[in-house]
Amino acid sequence: MSLPAIASRERPPLALPRMPSVADLIAKHRPTLPVYALFPNAFHDVVKAFRDGFPGETMYAVKANHARPVLDRVYGAGIRHFDVASLAEVELLRENYPDAKLSFMAPVRIRGSAGEAYRKHGVRDFALDSDEELATVLSETGADKDKSAAAGLTLFVRLYVPADGALIELSSKFGIGISAAVALLKKIVAAGAKPALTFHVGSQCLYPRSYETALARCGEVLRNTNVKLAALDVGGGFPGYYLNVTVPPLEEYFEAVRRGLVKLALPKDCAVYCEPGRALVADGLSVITQVSHRRDHTIYINDGIYGSLNEYALKNWPVRFPLKVYAEGPSGRIVEKTGRIAPYKAFGPTCDTLDVLHYLIDLPDTIAAGDWIEFQKLGAYSCALRTAFNGFYPDTFVEIADPR
Repeated sequence: MSLPAIASRERPPLALPRMPSVADLIAKHRPTLPVYALFPNAFHDVVKAFRDGFPGETMYAVKANHARPVLDRVYGAGIRHFDVASLAEVELLRENYPDAKLSFMAPVRIRGSAGEAYRKHGVRDFALDSDEELATVLSETGADKDKSAAAGLTLFVRLYVPADGALIELSSKFGIGISAAVALLKKIVAAGAKPALTFHVGSQCLYPRSYETALARCGEVLRNTNVKLAALDVGGGFPGYYLNVTVPPLEEYFEAVRRGLVKLALPKDCAVYCEPGRALVADGLSVITQVSHRRDHTIYINDGIYGSLNEYALKNWPVRFPLKVYAEGPSGRIVEKTGRIAPYKAFGPTCDTLDVLHYLIDLPDTIAAGDWIEFQKLGAYSCALRTAFNGFYPDTFVEIADPR
């Protein structure tokens, strides 16, 4: 395959090969290694939906996909605020997008990370959910001794909220109860920093009402304290639109947030944020794989759960990703293969038996070695969780010009 692979994971080139369609890409290059196909219009459409509909400012949760070509398109679509969860993400964003605002929203950080993010990279927003982490942030930023430094910090208390309707809960790791949040907010004010609240309803949330419920818990916190919030972050959880799950329109989520905010009567200068990850990138990327071998109703493909298809390893994960199969026709043209559908077990390319998709996938019953499978809507967590296990590391990106 003659497509240039990205040589460095940290600094991939800004310019990408551009093809009219996935079929044209396959026809020209006959790729034998996985290829990430990017759809710029998809990024623009969903960013516009958030900017037009969400009642506040949207930041992108970098953990969902930190690949530079994806970040370029999120940034190019208009996002200038990023939720970072590690010093490595801080450095990546600051190096490549120096005008971006960064909020360090991991409530527990590697020791020293807050201080370096503060001193070297201008980060002033930090999430936390304990007295110990508050003390750490204040100490590492010098805010424990310098009131002017403290005044420049916005510290978000992570509130526990139930994971009602989320496919993956996130509240068992972070978040504190109402009384503890009240006490922590008061300590933030006493330290001279700006107090803020945040929560996360869980990944792939299917119920818009979950945001309203979470905001009601924020209301309970505020009723028990005289703290004037500087900011409120409603977190992530906004869903991707896949197969096999019923997901309401994004506007219903925005409306639930609006209803919840009205009941809080926040100060006029209180900033409101959200931090979608999956919702901003899911539709913007496909993974094009090739079938290496077929054995009855088992296929072996060149990507797997150690690479881009890691969400196929999630237990009880109901989501199904749209699939297209391409093959070389009699005239040498690349055509989409259709026909009667059958279920297949799919192994990845490593020699590990665990490298297998955890449920059967439906493909044309004529699928054969050499055919290509496009796994669509894989923008979230595909690149982010890939490994180099067994020497396989998908890292070739192509932009597809033709909108889907």
